[in-house]
Amino acid sequence: MRKAYWAGFLMICLGLGAAGCDSKGPDAVIQPAAIHTYTNPITLPDEWEEYGLGDPFVFSYNGYYYLYVSTRDTDAGVKVWSSADLLKWKYEGLCTEDPITTAAYAPEVRYWNGKFYMYTSPAGKGHYVLESNLPTGPFRVATGNFGRTIDGATFVDDDGKWYFYYAGTSGIQAAPMTDPLTVAPEETQTGAYMGGWTEGPTVFKRGGKYYMTYTGNHVFSNGYRVDAAVSDSPLTGFAGFAGNPVLLRADGPTVGLGHNSIVTGPDLDTQYMIYHNLEGPGVVGPLRHMNIDRLVWNGSRFKVHGPVDGPQPAPDPPSFSDRFERSELGMEWKKSGEGEWSVSAGEGLIAAAQGKQGRSMLLAEPAAESDYTAEFHVQLRSEGQGGKAGVVFSYTDDKNFGIVLLDAESREITAEVYRQGKPVAMEKKRIPDNLDIRTLQNLRLEVQNRTVRVYTAGMQLLTLQLAEAAGGGQIGYAVQNAGARFGYAAFSNKVNGSGDRLAYAPMPGVVDAIHAENVAETKAPAADDGNGGYYLAKLAKGTTLSYRVNVTRSGTYSIHFRVAPGPDGVKFSLSDGNKKAAPAIEVKPPANPGQWETLSFHGVKLESGLQALKLDVQQGSMDFAWMAAGEFTPVTETKDGFEGRNTSGWFRYEGVWSVKDGQLRASSLQPAKIVTGEYGWTDYTVEADLTVPEEGGQTGLMIRVTDPANGLELNQNRDDFLRGYYVYADGTGIHLVKHHYDTIPLADAAYSMPPAGEWMHLKVAAAGTRITVYADGGSEPVLEYDDRSDRPFLHGKIGLKSVAAASRFDEVAIHPLDIPY
Repeated sequence: MRKAYWAGFLMICLGLGAAGCDSKGPDAVIQPAAIHTYTNPITLPDEWEEYGLGDPFVFSYNGYYYLYVSTRDTDAGVKVWSSADLLKWKYEGLCTEDPITTAAYAPEVRYWNGKFYMYTSPAGKGHYVLESNLPTGPFRVATGNFGRTIDGATFVDDDGKWYFYYAGTSGIQAAPMTDPLTVAPEETQTGAYMGGWTEGPTVFKRGGKYYMTYTGNHVFSNGYRVDAAVSDSPLTGFAGFAGNPVLLRADGPTVGLGHNSIVTGPDLDTQYMIYHNLEGPGVVGPLRHMNIDRLVWNGSRFKVHGPVDGPQPAPDPPSFSDRFERSELGMEWKKSGEGEWSVSAGEGLIAAAQGKQGRSMLLAEPAAESDYTAEFHVQLRSEGQGGKAGVVFSYTDDKNFGIVLLDAESREITAEVYRQGKPVAMEKKRIPDNLDIRTLQNLRLEVQNRTVRVYTAGMQLLTLQLAEAAGGGQIGYAVQNAGARFGYAAFSNKVNGSGDRLAYAPMPGVVDAIHAENVAETKAPAADDGNGGYYLAKLAKGTTLSYRVNVTRSGTYSIHFRVAPGPDGVKFSLSDGNKKAAPAIEVKPPANPGQWETLSFHGVKLESGLQALKLDVQQGSMDFAWMAAGEFTPVTETKDGFEGRNTSGWFRYEGVWSVKDGQLRASSLQPAKIVTGEYGWTDYTVEADLTVPEEGGQTGLMIRVTDPANGLELNQNRDDFLRGYYVYADGTGIHLVKHHYDTIPLADAAYSMPPAGEWMHLKVAAAGTRITVYADGGSEPVLEYDDRSDRPFLHGKIGLKSVAAASRFDEVAIHPLDIPY
């Protein structure tokens, strides 16, 4: 790794939130006052007292979101809130008060064919299904207890088949469903497992792949977290993301993050993860509150922009929407063709076109741009021969438009595009037999260049391929020889994650290179990274990339870049929108072409708020994968000989620790872990005297430690609850592993050990991505490793760890490391 390390930690100010600046465009200072923000965690006045908002589940129906949470153990009923924007919530009361729902855990609701089905496991003792005609209830018990542990969730595939997911002793299990009330007897291991109790599944489909998020291991643990997995099947083969956990914070303003749901935001394109954080024990059970952070996609994988505990932008609204909650149609809608259109505050938009063979269309006045997403709600109420109802898209005039129609008689959905009054493309498909289009159904259209994807009830039923781009235009509703009811209609000029480049990436955090706000203008080519995502390739001299970031706290940061320099090397810099250039990073031509490196600026001063950072390629060329920021703290010379009788300055996470005879001691009764220092430390050397463990044991040093948690409490029985590196000695030699709430072996070195119980000396130097280990005062390293993985750990505390051994430590010393490259 090459490093730009500024003498004396030279500070540069990249603050972009100064009042009074009104410039526009990608270099503009973002005015925080002009952007609505919210702050996690979220509390609501009518939540369960001293229990909060645990296991929050949110889904959308006809233009509104509905929130359900777990019920306090001492109470019956399920609380529900509604919202139009995911932030302002109205308490709708108890949607059920049935005694069965005493301690109703993790209630989830799905709309299907005019009814709402709630799945919950009261007190974790098996599942019931309740049903209602409204999302706000009343829900009535519709089944007996059919077991399947806790945290039931449903998924409906594109063919209309249902699946049920729930917690199991070896991970998330699944079973097919024959209908919304019946789970088949089969049980399948999905492969989604966190190495301990695993719960809270959520399943969705995107791009032909099945995604699952899930939580573990114990709700009272600070290390409660969210993993993600992907599969080609809805039942089996779920493989965890390489970057798991996707959501974790074990130390800080919010901890114990988990049991999420995922919902698409008001802009119809951005997805949000909604989860709870742990605030400690309540009067009955854990006290938790709700958090909302957005997802961003890079190819077939996503990351969570979170956890964010400072102000962040509120979810964007759609470009246009209408809920028809009035008595007059208004001027924003225009009729085309025969048929009568009216609105009712109770029923929404009504069309009467029985006996009218021609199409009658109602068109919204605003026009969508060339690529957009539209959402509609359609109910075909009565029909004659050939009676149909549906939606209009990309309408420019009566001869140039697209139309999607539902036909109850033939049970088909048809999409057509007309040019100059003639059909130029058409696709039709039979509607799944278990979908009743005489009830209100959601229709979603994704219009992207020459492709139109059509979804009904969340199922992708049609993909229409055109010879030329569908283009922008008006949206609306259509009916032919039928009566119909229509609900919420909206469009947004975003599609298939295109809004991700406009997202404000949280700092501290990571932003992928492809999410540059101006990436389309630069025409920087995207290349496959071999792991389902993309990086920007062959960025040449003169390329400027602009990134939106949200700095949570003003302070000093390390900025890291993942790059592969070109054959002539590269020189690039980071700056703010006012072109206050930072000292540039210059990288020599690589010894191995195409080899990735992680480079760093240290001591960069950032002001809190929403801002834009620019990366400028000044010489040469490079491939670019991501940019990350972490809080920076200069390393101070520190020594501890444990002359006192306490562990002041150290924080114990596991094990039995004591100070005796000037030594820090760990009992062999259980694994032991203890840390000290600052999370903002980057490059340093740590050394200590330690005793050689007995056979089968481990004794060693941890570096770059973040997010440590006690993995032994609450029967979790894990000693790898941290992010960081662990260098340890055992009877065979010296070893290096990487902990990421799992354990990944990295390197081993044979070494002639003193007898068990005797003293040895270990020294570990962490410089950028390179880790070097020395033993017993030797000047030559016994182990060297360069972590060239996509996610090396670059900052964190130091620690001591012992596994299956009675270990002693002494003369721990930490030295700052400043090696010029």
